[in-house]
Amino acid sequence: MITFCFILAQGGCENQLRGHTAGNIMAGNDKAKLYSIVEQCMPYIGYPRTLNAMNIIDEVVDQLSK
Repeated sequence: MITFCFILAQGGCENQLRGHTAGNIMAGNDKAKLYSIVEQCMPYIGYPRTLNAMNIIDEVVDQLSK
């Protein structure tokens, strides 16, 4: 989870964020939990990175549900 937060805070690491998102989903964290984590980071990382992370979460969850 900490690595997930660090990667989403850096920006420009979208491919790595996809991998860690998939890993978190497979480890039992659901979409709502990951959204909650991203929302908690928003004041520190800014709105654009928050939106990027949420879009990646949506993308990965959609791919894994197929």
